[in-house]
Amino acid sequence: MWHILFGILLILHGLIFILFLIYVKLPENEGYFGWSRKSWLLDRVLNEKIVKIVGIVLWILVLGGFLGSGIVILVKHESWRIIDIIASFISLFAFILFWNELKPKPIRFILGPIIAIVNIIALLIVKWPTDTAIFG
Repeated sequence: MWHILFGILLILHGLIFILFLIYVKLPENEGYFGWSRKSWLLDRVLNEKIVKIVGIVLWILVLGGFLGSGIVILVKHESWRIIDIIASFISLFAFILFWNELKPKPIRFILGPIIAIVNIIALLIVKWPTDTAIFG
C-alpha cells in the first residue's frame, strides 16, 4: 500500500519538472513563466546554445529520474532509493545553475530545492523510509 502512495508521489513530483522545459508568455504582459534558457553561471563561460542544451538535459534527467524512481517503487524494487537520490542531486544542481533565470520570480520555486535537500537527507543520511516500511 505505501509503495503505491510513494510511487505516485514520486511520479507527480517528476511531472512537475515539465514546467522547466517550457517557457510561456503569461497573459496581459505579466511576463513569462518557466526557465528562460539562461544561467547566471554558465552564460559567463558557454555560448547560449550550449547553456540551453545543458539545461534541457539536466531538467530531462530530473524528470526521468523521479518518474523512473516512482515506477521502480511501484514494481517493488529496492533500486528506487538510489534513483531518487541521484535525481535529487541533479535537481539541486540544476536549481543552483539556473535559479536566477526561473521566471516570474525564483522564490516561487523555492519548494524544489527544499524537497531535493529533504530527499537527500532522508534517504542518504537518515535512511528513511526503509524498504521494509514501504514494501511491508
